[in-house]
Amino acid sequence: MAVKSAVIYHGDCDGVISAGLYIRHFLLDYFPDKILLKYSHPWRLHEDLDRIIKILKEGIEVIVLLDLAISLQIVELLKNLSKIKGLTVVVVDHHLSSAPIVDTLRNLQLNVKVFWKQVQSTPEVLASHLIRNLNEYEQALVRVASVCEGGYAEDEHIRDVADKIKLVLAVEPNNEALIKGSVEAIVKGIEFWNSKEYNEKYSKAKWLLQTLLRRIEERIEKVCNWGIAAFNAAESMIYAGLFGIASTEFIKKFKIPMLLIREEEKKFVVTARSVDGKALEFCKAFASEYKEELNAIYGGHKEAASLTIRASKTLPELVQLVKEFIQKRYC
Repeated sequence: MAVKSAVIYHGDCDGVISAGLYIRHFLLDYFPDKILLKYSHPWRLHEDLDRIIKILKEGIEVIVLLDLAISLQIVELLKNLSKIKGLTVVVVDHHLSSAPIVDTLRNLQLNVKVFWKQVQSTPEVLASHLIRNLNEYEQALVRVASVCEGGYAEDEHIRDVADKIKLVLAVEPNNEALIKGSVEAIVKGIEFWNSKEYNEKYSKAKWLLQTLLRRIEERIEKVCNWGIAAFNAAESMIYAGLFGIASTEFIKKFKIPMLLIREEEKKFVVTARSVDGKALEFCKAFASEYKEELNAIYGGHKEAASLTIRASKTLPELVQLVKEFIQKRYC
């Protein structure tokens, strides 16, 4: 059976919940055989979307982008997509860094439906702009997604579910079966976080998170009241997607801006966290300062943001560059 729609979503807690909720309400006629599910990340969305367009250019009816911090690169692809007759393109996002891009899309008057709001999570955007009749299961998932993104819930059960989903997806960010299976479970209304697989992976994730927090404390360097810690490619493979969670936990305890710099295959990632709203500002300023020297993409929120850098540098060289920038801009 021919695939007629594609849902591309961030492979984290609120991205997965966004995909499940969107399909439940708007794409059930396509599920499961006529829909392509693809998890992605903001830094590689351009590549993933381009690949999907080439695969599905014949007969594709709907493309949905969820929770993916849209960049200027994506605008060019969306321009081309908007010219395809009979194709509906939908973008739903909540990242602060997407705001100017959203304005650009609207000003271009493309045939693209854009839903953006500065709220805690992308499911909150869905709940406020698109989905009006959420049932109890769906309402709980919206609250879970917001807790995953740094919000708070009085309900301890919601906090526990958010912690489990966030950690499990973070510890295995390349496990396509796990991520896709979580989306499909939401579409079917299943409490997937109670499965044996999730419980086993959650125990592993909690242990790895505590180990990573100890490593950060052991190697943290302070530069102008910023904390900086670096991790090589092997360590990145071990701790996978836990760096963002660990950095958030670290600044809750020590109350200073934090940068985790890690080497991954063919790229570097800088995770920025700040209790005083400097994270996104740092990423934007650093990418701009070294625009000619570094191929950097940034995105996120005031308190939680990241940089993805593709440059022919060593990890120590990049760390030194970050230190010099911090000294120049923040001391």
